[in-house]
Amino acid sequence: MRVLSHSRVASYDGQSVRFTNGNVLTVRTLVWTAGTMPHPLIDTLRCEKERGRIKVSSDLAVVGWPGVWALGDCASVPDLSNAKACPPTAQHALRQGKIAAHNILAFAEKKPLKQFSFRSPGQLASIGHRAGVASLLGVNISGFLAWWMWRTVYLSKLPRLEKKLRVALDWTLDLLFSRDLCRFTDAHRAVPAGTDGLPIGQGRQSAST
Repeated sequence: MRVLSHSRVASYDGQSVRFTNGNVLTVRTLVWTAGTMPHPLIDTLRCEKERGRIKVSSDLAVVGWPGVWALGDCASVPDLSNAKACPPTAQHALRQGKIAAHNILAFAEKKPLKQFSFRSPGQLASIGHRAGVASLLGVNISGFLAWWMWRTVYLSKLPRLEKKLRVALDWTLDLLFSRDLCRFTDAHRAVPAGTDGLPIGQGRQSAST
């Protein structure tokens, strides 16, 4: 395996990959992955932006637009622990929503605003059948344990006890039994057609004079 660092893909013609530096790599299989980007609607807004996202202060207020707020993956929220922006993840967006709601009310009542500050404890992801990856407090974990941790956190985030029980039961049955495979067929294609194009056996209307 070769890793080409500082190499950006310019094009792919089905047989070879061309990089921006002019190099060409012949490949038969291409797996393309890319990061997230804000919605194109953000470009039409007249507010200040940073790397394509709406620039906001640490209290989630849009810079230069008093009384306007932005959060989530459409906003460039400063991370108070470093000089970078907060990653556009759901962990951050959920907490940004609470701070934004508080600050909107505080702004209307002319009260002090809160600053957004959050340090993520880690990340979890499912990568296949009973396998996952995790990075918690700087410790990397993979395999069944990471997958089980991901499912536990996912279950805890579901709303309503009834929903949690239904999902937990379904997951438990999945561990005990094999997958239930089904085959779907198109009934219209399976029925042979008559001379007039209608399926045989289907009622027809006759015209009389």
